[in-house]
Formats: sequence, structure tokens, C-alpha cells
Amino acid sequence: MINIISTFVRQACIAVENHRLLNQAILNERYQEELKIAQRVQKALLPTRLDHPDSFDICAYSNAADEVGGDYYDTFKLDENRYVLIIGDVSGKGTSAAFHMSQMKGVFHSLIQLELSPSDFMIRANAALSKCLERNHFITASIFLIDLRENSFTHARAGHVPTLIYRANEQKSEFLMFDGLGLGILRNKLYENHVQERTFHYAPGDILVLITDGVVEAKNQKGNQFGFERIKSLVEINCHKTPKELQQVLIDSLHEFVGGDGMIDDDYSLMVVKFKESES
Repeated sequence: MINIISTFVRQACIAVENHRLLNQAILNERYQEELKIAQRVQKALLPTRLDHPDSFDICAYSNAADEVGGDYYDTFKLDENRYVLIIGDVSGKGTSAAFHMSQMKGVFHSLIQLELSPSDFMIRANAALSKCLERNHFITASIFLIDLRENSFTHARAGHVPTLIYRANEQKSEFLMFDGLGLGILRNKLYENHVQERTFHYAPGDILVLITDGVVEAKNQKGNQFGFERIKSLVEINCHKTPKELQQVLIDSLHEFVGGDGMIDDDYSLMVVKFKESES
């Protein structure tokens, strides 16, 4: 009788464990399906077409470290002569970053209708995002207002990775370094003291490379970062290429640096702009 009862108990334990594993498998499958839905939703948040005139070419690319990520980019046509470029990066990664990225897009799309200067845009964005971001999250961003009549762009930076500009006449490149505090770090009117904007002129052949920190901070097996200087060198060597070709060079070099099938442990995005001869 004891043997029979022991056998029954073992079979009952196996049945219970199988039931638990089955429920876990169902939950995992549901979780994976929800992540796939989240991926589709996030891809829909990124533009399928980038607004730009004939006077410059542009392309962009984004890759999430997890199923979803917190990088964002977009372009906006204000009128025939003015275009806005935006790139942003939510602190952290995964579903939380992706959620805040959707909030960021909503705020940016609302504010862009007001045709604000880049610095005023960052001030308004900080005020809006400070009310909805979790306390331990912030967003870095760069915004560019391109004026085709003046052959210039006005730029403001909120703690984001500096943008690279390649000067065709000088055949040299530099990063646009000036102060700017991330959105949501300082959640009061004192934020206005930490916003700067500057205006730069561009010439035919000049290139802008907007990136997120996932590009710069990607590490190889020795722990070395991809770094700013490597990006400068690649852009200067490949300055004759189209934005799409240059973007692909940067992506291929990044993956080669990390090492074969090595994983890049952060979201990364790029936007490449190349100015052409003015229509006028």
C-alpha cells in the first residue's frame, strides 16, 4: 500500500509540475507576443519618410539593444525654406525607455507646430516632459533648424552626444561642443539657464552626422570604446559618399569593431545629412 501511495504521489507531483511548466510556457508565449506588438508599435513611431528638400540628402537608422528601445529621430518641414531635425535618447533601455520615447514623440510633435527657436523648444519640452517622466529617467536630445535661404542651421543640445560636422572646404570635421542639460534632469524654471543655441553656416558638400551614445560607447572585447575619433576618421575618409553609403560604412565599422556576432548592449541611432548646391 505504501508503494502504491508513493507511486501515486510521484505521478501527482509530475502532473502538477507539468501543469506549472505549461502555464509558464503559455505566459512566456503571451509575453513574446506582447513584445512583438510593442516592436511593431515602436517602429511605427519612427518616420518611414524623412522630410527634406532637394538641397540636402538625409537618411537615418535605429537599432534597439532589446526588443524595444528608447532612441528617437524625426524631421519636420515648417515651410519651403525651413526644416527641423530631431534626434533623442531616453535614459535606460527596454520597455520603460520605449514608453518614454512615445511620450517624447508626442511632446515634440506638439511643440514643433509652434515654430519655436531651438532653445525655446528645449525649454518647453523640458517643462512638458518633467510632468510625465519618472523621477529616475531623463531624455537627451539635439534639435536643428535648417534655413535654406541663409544656408545656415540653428542648433540646441539637451545633454545629447555632440553632432559631427564635416567641412568640405577645409576637408576636416569637428564635433559641435557646447553646454546643454538633459530634459527632465532639472524640473523647474532654472532649466532655462542651462540651454544654449548657436547658429552655423554650411556649404555644399558639408555633412552632419547625428548619433546617440550607443554608437560612441559601443565596446569591443578588450573593453575599448568605438569613440569620437574613429567616427571623425570614418567620415573624413568617406566624405565623398552619399548619406546612405556613409551611414552603412559607420554601421558596418561599428559591428566589425564590436566583433563579429558581438552584441551592442545599448540602443544606437544615426542620422546623416549632406548639403548640396543651393537651388538659388
